[in-house]
Amino acid sequence: MKDEKHMKESKGKGRGLRFVWGMIPWVLVICLGVFVGSMFLKAREEKTRLEEAKKAAMKKEVPPVKVITLTLKTHRLEDKISLPAEVEPEEEVLVKAEVAGQVVNILAREGQRLKKGQVLVELDNRDYLSRLERIEANYRLAKRDYQRNETLIKSKATSRSRLDSIEAQLKDLEAQHREAELALGRTRISAPISCVLNDIMAKKGNFVGVGDPVAQILQLDRVKVTVGVPESDVAAIFNLDEADVVIEALDNRRVKGKKVFLARMPRSLARLYDLELAIPNPDGWILPGMFARVELVKRVYDDALTVPLYAVITRGEEKYVYVDRDGKAEKRPVELGVLVGWQAHVKSGLMAGDKVVVVGHRLLDQDQPLEVIKNTHDIREILKP
Repeated sequence: MKDEKHMKESKGKGRGLRFVWGMIPWVLVICLGVFVGSMFLKAREEKTRLEEAKKAAMKKEVPPVKVITLTLKTHRLEDKISLPAEVEPEEEVLVKAEVAGQVVNILAREGQRLKKGQVLVELDNRDYLSRLERIEANYRLAKRDYQRNETLIKSKATSRSRLDSIEAQLKDLEAQHREAELALGRTRISAPISCVLNDIMAKKGNFVGVGDPVAQILQLDRVKVTVGVPESDVAAIFNLDEADVVIEALDNRRVKGKKVFLARMPRSLARLYDLELAIPNPDGWILPGMFARVELVKRVYDDALTVPLYAVITRGEEKYVYVDRDGKAEKRPVELGVLVGWQAHVKSGLMAGDKVVVVGHRLLDQDQPLEVIKNTHDIREILKP
């Protein structure tokens, strides 16, 4: 019995020892966790202390950055493209001879303004005049013959067929008379439209044939420009009624061009669609061949906010500006839209009244103190030389 009791006590002590030894690793793990946690808390407290000390040191030691700010206000913004074009005359006509003949007189000079119907060149008309006189004489003779036969037919002294033959002859002579009158009139070559005589090809004494060019005339009371619009912009200007045209040769004179038509097919593999604009030219200063730029407005933003593109800082995908917030720099992420010249349209991130740092912004950090040496409402004041 004693041996059994002793054996049981020995087994109990063994289990106790094994339990104690089994708990030792867990105790070590717990102690290590407590140690690591306490060290982490101390490191975090130290980091916070250092950051606060750094901020305090910056406030105490770093001088404010001198900056220039722009107070934002809404304004009208036009998203437009500027395309090259060349001025062309409204009408360019080669006046050609309709009858053959020798040039006997030139009645206009190059550069002269002409009215519709004004005579430019006279051809020798003697042959045409003789033909007309001969036809008139034959007509008078046939007319008298018709009248005689008309009297005779009443007395049945001649046949009806004879009278019909003479009547047909009269109608033929009337047609010949009209043709001869037209030919005679065409020996005086005149301007078909009101225009400016650009070039006179006919020379006195030369012989011209039917269809030979005599003069080049231009209609310049209105001129036109034809500009090739890229395929990507056609939809934006499809309903356009007018556009600004800048004539560089006339000190960048700006005139309004009225839309005439927009081609429905591109003219070349470059996928450019021709847009034709008519321009009034009452003083005649705009001349064919002058270089022009056509400004086409694609979209208008009535209440837009814009900032100078150089004021926007880009870091990877992030775009932001700095704003003066109670004398400190505040970082503001922004979403940009169209770019018009040096202006970037701000779609979100800013509002009217914000003071954006436009000079000195590259030297800033969040909450850095600012010394505003100038604030403007118009960035052009800063851009002036």
